[in-house]
Amino acid sequence: MNVIVTNAKNRISYAIVKSLGQKGISVYTSDFVPISMAFASRYSKGHFLYPSPFREQKEFIECIVKNIDLLKADVLIPVFEETYLIAKFKDELSKHVRMVIPDYDQILTAHNKDRWISIAKKLNIPVPKTYTIDELKNRSAEIKNLRFPFLIKPKQGGGAWAMTQVNSATELEALLKLESYIGLPWNRFFAQEKIDGDTICVAMLFRQGEYRAKLTYKQLRDYPATGGQATLRISVHNEQAEEYFERVLKDLKWHGICQADFVIDRKTNVPYMIDINPRFWGSLAQGIASGVDFPYLLFKIAIDGDVEPVDGFRTNVMTRWIGGDIRGFPQYMKLSRNKVKFLKEFFFSSSDNITYDDFDIKDPLPFFIWGLDAIYKIIKQRTLKPKTHDSLEGIWE
Repeated sequence: MNVIVTNAKNRISYAIVKSLGQKGISVYTSDFVPISMAFASRYSKGHFLYPSPFREQKEFIECIVKNIDLLKADVLIPVFEETYLIAKFKDELSKHVRMVIPDYDQILTAHNKDRWISIAKKLNIPVPKTYTIDELKNRSAEIKNLRFPFLIKPKQGGGAWAMTQVNSATELEALLKLESYIGLPWNRFFAQEKIDGDTICVAMLFRQGEYRAKLTYKQLRDYPATGGQATLRISVHNEQAEEYFERVLKDLKWHGICQADFVIDRKTNVPYMIDINPRFWGSLAQGIASGVDFPYLLFKIAIDGDVEPVDGFRTNVMTRWIGGDIRGFPQYMKLSRNKVKFLKEFFFSSSDNITYDDFDIKDPLPFFIWGLDAIYKIIKQRTLKPKTHDSLEGIWE
């Protein structure tokens, strides 16, 4: 069996490539970035470059179809936001290859926070108090009665992109007087009350609206440190959050993988749903390490039509994203109360108990290729906080 995996520059793709390659499946990696970590993996049988799925969408689809036929690919596994474009052309691509992805309309519903929030409310799933920007502007007299802090968040986008914390009515009123926000129109954003508590994430695999597998994990360290992608996490159970997310995916008649973020209210212990990712997620390696091999299960559904449901997963399993930890180190150091304790935990955690997203002693080259790409972006953009190579930054419609 031949499989094409996209977004080879990403550690998520690398986890998929390792999972399938270790089982003897022929995996071909692809991306629009020449310096991509999964290209260098021992488990990548070959690779090809495609046009940017964000700037050259028609050309991207044509290139994918061309390489499906050239490589005689049986399965296509899209990884990140190019999944949305592939879903948009799902009918055309399905003539050439097997995939397990939702329809484009389902993806848009899950990707747009203002859309899935209405579904969550209908299903009696707790979500933080949420306001459109127009609601706040039209009710300016009531702003002083809101419970702060609030978060200004994009309707589309994740990983703390374009998210700002507002700590007072005065601060919010000043912000709302601006004609735009970070150079973008206000209609692309909304405001949401911040829930104080720990972040846990629930990932699930569904087949045509029916449950097949799940994983829950707690974020122990993030990048950015004030709330973003998990760099250190541990598998846990939270039956209430798991039941809430399963309820949403059943309502959507979901097909494929999906992940949701919850914040567990520190006072009430209630899980509040705050985000949904209708694609593979950054902490995919956590599932594999915890005994839920999402990439292989997805592959089996594509080839065989179905898999037996996976009942559970191993708890207390820890995984770490080294690249994210390196980038976040200055923030962690600044925020840590006991710096000696933090340094000891950061540099001397037992490697016997942790699986790494982006480094494997048996396949070390991808990690160093990722480092080269990171250095390239820093030099090219002349900043220690470079942006991703290319993205739509929340304008899928």
